[in-house]
This record gives sequence, structure tokens and C-alpha cells, in this order.
Amino acid sequence: MKIRNIENIKPFISNFTIRQLEWLSDFHLYITQDKYFENTSILDITFLIKESSKTYELVIRFSNVESLKFESGGALTQISGFNIRDLKEHGYHPMKYLIEDYENGIINFYCNDVEFVSLNESESLTI
Repeated sequence: MKIRNIENIKPFISNFTIRQLEWLSDFHLYITQDKYFENTSILDITFLIKESSKTYELVIRFSNVESLKFESGGALTQISGFNIRDLKEHGYHPMKYLIEDYENGIINFYCNDVEFVSLNESESLTI
């Protein structure tokens, strides 16, 4: 899988696939400095996942985001075909991944790193 540290999700959701990412509840874009003191964009997205009658909040971090397109659909945003396409073989350097909702085009951007940040049972949201 293309998401670093995703194995940390297995104790909670044993059969996890990115196809389970259908709801987006938080979208946090910010600029920080990397280890070389260069500005880089970071996008933290919180996805909601239903598993065994529980709703989980899964935070995934995308680094060095470019060409971001996002269309919110209200309080919660539903995505119908979330995908992480590996571009390394296509030679599009330095971007390694295309993040997209290939069904409805709700979200679309390029990034060079995708990382699992956290997974917690939701205390305030359900799907």
C-alpha cells in the first residue's frame, strides 16, 4: 500500500482498503518548513470509516501538495471513488502520487508522500 505506517490500522480494522474512505470530515491545509528549512505544504484529511457498528476518524497526512482541487458538499463530504495513484513509474518528478475521487471529482491533487497519522473512535460523528 502507498500509505506509510498503515499497518498501525490493522488492530482496529483488519481488512482495511482505501475503498472504505467514503466520508471526509476535516480538511486542514497548512505550510511548514521541512528539515532543509524549505516551505512545504501539508494536508491533513480526516476520513470517517464505519467498522463493526463503530465510526472511526482516520487522519492521513499528504506532504508537498500541489494543484489542489476540493469541492465541499456540506457538513460531511462524501467521496465515491477515492484512489491513490502511484506516479513513480510515469516519471512525474517530484510528485509521486495523484490523489483523486475518480467518480465525482470532489478532491484531486498531487503529493510526494502519504502517511497514516491516527485512528480513533469518533465521539461526535457517525455515518
